[in-house]
Amino acid sequence: MAATGTVTARTAGSVDGDRQSIALLARRAGWGLAPGELDAQVAAGVSDTIDRLVDPDSHGLPPAPDPWDGLDLTPQRPGPNATQAEKQQARQIERQQSEAAIGAWLDHLATTPRPLEDWMAWFWHGHFVSGLDKVKVPALMVQQLRTFRKLALAPFPELVRAATTDPAMLVYLDGATSTGTTPNENYGRELLELFTLGIGNYSEDDVKAGAKALTGWTIDRATGESRFVAARHDASPQHYLGVDGVHDLDTVIAAVVAHRACAPFVAGELARTILGPSIDDASVQQLATTFVSSGLDTRTLLRAILEMAVNGGGQPAFVQPVPWLVAAQRATGSTLSGRPRLTALRSAGQLPMVPPNVAGWPLGPVWLGASTIVARYDLAAGVAAATPDGNPALAAAAAFDVATLADTLGHPEGFGDATTAALTQLKGDPRAVLALALASPELAQC
Repeated sequence: MAATGTVTARTAGSVDGDRQSIALLARRAGWGLAPGELDAQVAAGVSDTIDRLVDPDSHGLPPAPDPWDGLDLTPQRPGPNATQAEKQQARQIERQQSEAAIGAWLDHLATTPRPLEDWMAWFWHGHFVSGLDKVKVPALMVQQLRTFRKLALAPFPELVRAATTDPAMLVYLDGATSTGTTPNENYGRELLELFTLGIGNYSEDDVKAGAKALTGWTIDRATGESRFVAARHDASPQHYLGVDGVHDLDTVIAAVVAHRACAPFVAGELARTILGPSIDDASVQQLATTFVSSGLDTRTLLRAILEMAVNGGGQPAFVQPVPWLVAAQRATGSTLSGRPRLTALRSAGQLPMVPPNVAGWPLGPVWLGASTIVARYDLAAGVAAATPDGNPALAAAAAFDVATLADTLGHPEGFGDATTAALTQLKGDPRAVLALALASPELAQC
């Protein structure tokens, strides 16, 4: 394993090696590449590409727009005397708001000028999990996602604090109803098990102590903002994760992020997502050491992971449906909208803002299941049909230039023999060729 800190492309001094490395970064920690982006980034070099991803401000990249700007997400609050019809209408409006909010996010991801920041917001969405199934109010989910976008590359302790007091999280894991007299342990447990330390690094007594110390946070229904109510809080000192005197939000977070298991756990979660779920323990420990030395700076950890990726540290990985679809749209310039796209993503097993459970979406070969493959092909056909004339991928499909087609779709390594043979059967039908290429195993795995 090459050490982090110095970027060398996987084929030293080779343009082809740089091309593959940069395409890998776009597939693993971004949203694919629009036409021309790969050539431009290869010309700039691997080191510059990583710098621009990790520190876009220093490279003059414009701020990414707010995906939800202009959407009416006004919360629906039928009064206690509302009729059944009025309640039903409110639910219908919330469903429409949810669809509009998810669609706006997907559209934004396909064009974002800051792919790593938006990719990290997506990662935190699947790490500090909340979902519309329980939160119900689309405005609260959007508020949480705005926080994750704002803090995408922030130091990890800031993220933990923001997630803990986030209104959607307070609803999703019952923090808003947790009081000093009846503390709810749901968030306190997931904070340790899924968000910061992992199983085996805490006790049931820690869960109970943390639940007590985190009481008092609730939601102001008039504003939708979180607020601390001292009368609802248990301020008695707790023994928590080996630390005495823990009694509130800040002392809980201080104890959590200082725990020896925190850095390896977070580094491992992010590394497995970018480098592949089979990344070895030694690499994770190397990254964790870097993370600790930086004071749990997310930007530093990310840079180390990306450098490890282009130095040969990537392992086989499977592309989840949402990143796959966004990359397909980015490469083809296609526009999909409305309920059919969301229905297909649900069938594929991954709909933004609707995670399957508090553990979020899995990694690994689960994404090669039959239902997911069928749904991906349906989406690929939709993307191909919506690809504008003159798009380089469609032009390559029309010329049946398979090598250029693969490169244009962000896979310069090319297609394998089986995929090439299947594409040959469709020669002469450019959109069918493009659809099959998009749905190929090469683009579902990387």
